[in-house]
Amino acid sequence: MKLTATPYCLQLVTPVRGVRAREGFVVRIEDGGRVGLGEASIVPEVGTESFAAAQAALERAPLRLDELDAIAATPAARHGVELALLDLSAQREGVPLARLLDPGAADVVEVSALLVEKPVPLLAREARAAVTAGFRTVKLKLGGDDDYARAVVVRDTVGPSVLLRVDANGAWTAAEALRMLRTLAPLGLELCEQPTADLRGLEDARVAIAADELVATDLEGALLRASLLVLKPMALGGLLPALRIATRARSLGKRIVVTSSLDGAIARAGAAHLAAALLAHGAQPAAGLATGALLASDVCADRLAPREGRIHLSAEPGLGVA
Repeated sequence: MKLTATPYCLQLVTPVRGVRAREGFVVRIEDGGRVGLGEASIVPEVGTESFAAAQAALERAPLRLDELDAIAATPAARHGVELALLDLSAQREGVPLARLLDPGAADVVEVSALLVEKPVPLLAREARAAVTAGFRTVKLKLGGDDDYARAVVVRDTVGPSVLLRVDANGAWTAAEALRMLRTLAPLGLELCEQPTADLRGLEDARVAIAADELVATDLEGALLRASLLVLKPMALGGLLPALRIATRARSLGKRIVVTSSLDGAIARAGAAHLAAALLAHGAQPAAGLATGALLASDVCADRLAPREGRIHLSAEPGLGVA
């Protein structure tokens, strides 16, 4: 087998939390006449390694799934190599990657729309467009001075039947989070992702709490304090580590939200296969994988772009992006 890693830089159409571009590597592993594809997206804000560290890890990466913990300290690089190897394995087995992960995997994954516009009129237009496109769940980033007004505008725009989730990215203290979530509770929030950095002291919140960044940095704390876990495979080192966490979380009665990290189409496809595999064990909240439209360009054609708020997985063997 032969591994090649090609660097990329993808510009975002609109900056998200100050992020204007996403750098990383497209990973290709050739084995005979087959090619497995993976992606290592550098996401320091959620805990991945630097670009240089990922490049160094990819240059020495083992090409066996059972040896990848040798580069566990570089989760993006591990993710890229693992995804390419899983793609090859699924091709050899003649099944979609989701069915390699779980034979009962679903064919369709419901996804949420991420709202990123700052000016309220543009935010309302963005929310209206999401509903028109068929999304039944929308997600709003919070953590500013106008949080309540922005959330009210979105709720009024999408109506009562669309699920509204919010994400503070750890911007609040516990006191601020409790105050804001109690204020927002009448809007009927589905959940709040990472309201504080450690999720301590939120037992009296009137909204379901989801651990996001905390999953990668303090899994035990996330399992103890959150009712949902947000799994970003890139930050967790791949689909298999994420799957192991999901299995443990389910045993504790936790729900799972699979999301991307504003990754390219290859990594988003891998996350979609993971989300489909988890649906074999029952319904889960909409996955956060409708982020391809936020990129001005992509690593390849987006064959798994959402339609009517859902990702429809291909029946062809492997990842289904080549």
